[in-house]
Amino acid sequence: MSQSPLAPPITGRCLCGATRFTVAAPPVWASHCHCESCRRATGAAMASYLGVRAADVVWQGPARASHCSSPGTFWDRCGVCGSPLCYRSVRYPGEVHLHVSTLDAAAGFAADLQLFRQDGLPWMQLADPPPHQLHPEDDPAPVLALIRDSFAYMEGRIDPPSSMLRLTGDDVRRQAAEAEVWVIGAPVLACVFLTPKPGALYIGKLAVAATARGRGLARRLVDLAALRARDLELAALELQVRVELTDNQAAFAALGFVVVAATAHPGFDRPTSLTMRRAVG
Repeated sequence: MSQSPLAPPITGRCLCGATRFTVAAPPVWASHCHCESCRRATGAAMASYLGVRAADVVWQGPARASHCSSPGTFWDRCGVCGSPLCYRSVRYPGEVHLHVSTLDAAAGFAADLQLFRQDGLPWMQLADPPPHQLHPEDDPAPVLALIRDSFAYMEGRIDPPSSMLRLTGDDVRRQAAEAEVWVIGAPVLACVFLTPKPGALYIGKLAVAATARGRGLARRLVDLAALRARDLELAALELQVRVELTDNQAAFAALGFVVVAATAHPGFDRPTSLTMRRAVG
């Protein structure tokens, strides 16, 4: 489920008021999109969406006009005034993506993530940006520097040393190409690696800049991971934490993770890492 604070019943309408809607259940996700298609379809600098289940929306008013911009992709508008209302696609079966500006309580919207940030207009900057995905062609240096700075305190505390010491910019690019890297901020204030595994989405290299701690950025990235796991039809989130890092273990426990296994690095006869999991609802 989305972490957006909007709670049902969620209501909205078009410009003229002829078309109205009510959403009877919590949203599935909330997002900003910077792609050119969404910008042109809405006439806005970016498009903001509240993703809900189609079965949870009750529409009132005239039949909606619908434009098919590409096979399986539809943009619905009010049949009277033409106001954009929602986006539908066969890529998201059973969902309707409502345009946030049509909501009666649009001021309470908060996005879980932003998409196609690399396609955004250069003058469109958010004061409190949600996570966006790093792409293989993006500069990996800020992410690598953040991870190194954030993990530096582990030196001398854990044995064996962190794999961070072997991490390179090419490794970050490879992770972005073969799995996912998500970041918050520009410059980067927080990051996480997400890797699909059988039955779970693995969380790795979760890092937050020292100047940005205490702002809930790690929780936002874990919540994002839960959304991505749902999209990938994976039932759980999984991560590993070193046995020496009890503060980290407590922090992840507070986020709903539980210890499911203890493992040892090659050459060690004692547990060196704990595997923690959280179910995805």
